[in-house]
Amino acid sequence: MSEIAVVTGASGGIGAAIARLIHEKSEGQLTLCLHYNGNKEAAEKVSAGIPGSFVVKADLSSADGRKALLDAVLAKGTPYCLVNNAGIDKPHEPALMIDEASFDKIVDTNLRAPLFLMRDFAKEMARNEAGVIVNVSSVLARKAVVGSALYRASKAALEAMTRQFASELGPKGLRVCAVAPGFIETAMTASIPEDQRAAIKKDVALGSFGTPEAVAESVWHAIENQYLNGAVIAVDGGMSL
Repeated sequence: MSEIAVVTGASGGIGAAIARLIHEKSEGQLTLCLHYNGNKEAAEKVSAGIPGSFVVKADLSSADGRKALLDAVLAKGTPYCLVNNAGIDKPHEPALMIDEASFDKIVDTNLRAPLFLMRDFAKEMARNEAGVIVNVSSVLARKAVVGSALYRASKAALEAMTRQFASELGPKGLRVCAVAPGFIETAMTASIPEDQRAAIKKDVALGSFGTPEAVAESVWHAIENQYLNGAVIAVDGGMSL
């Protein structure tokens, strides 16, 4: 059966770039599972450019949704790679205005979902003593921006989980890493007002936003490098320095 690389949130700019590069660099040896939740048209467009790929719709914040994704993958083959890319950055709420419902929404998507996907996919990978998980964190895990308290907390916790899983799964032949993008040119950042964009760029050593392809290259490096485990790779142009 096929070895499968799963990319969650594959309908977005970063997820799509990751999926395309995995297909290219693996020379088609990995079958791509492209997860989406809301934008079916975008996911199918990405899939159309990746021969042999398939799309799966699932709400990963729920146990049923996560099971649906795993079952769809197991029906096609053996999971070798899981890229936990799906995430949200809203609502933006200053520290003294944080709402409990916002906490549930962000933590369910950005932490609960990747945590239990790691657990369940790793169980399958461990059967073959081979596999790699890459979590997509954020520069904001290490940097304060007004309104991002919940988002950065969820990403900081994801990085801690990355290191913990790397420690416990390493002896089973599995690796777990993370990449931490800065501000990347995607639909998510396109809505940032120009004056705010200019202010952000001043905080980036390279003076610009990054590309989805730059993040994808780092994800592939984490997949390919067989001695990389527990690492969090910053892809932020120097914003976290």
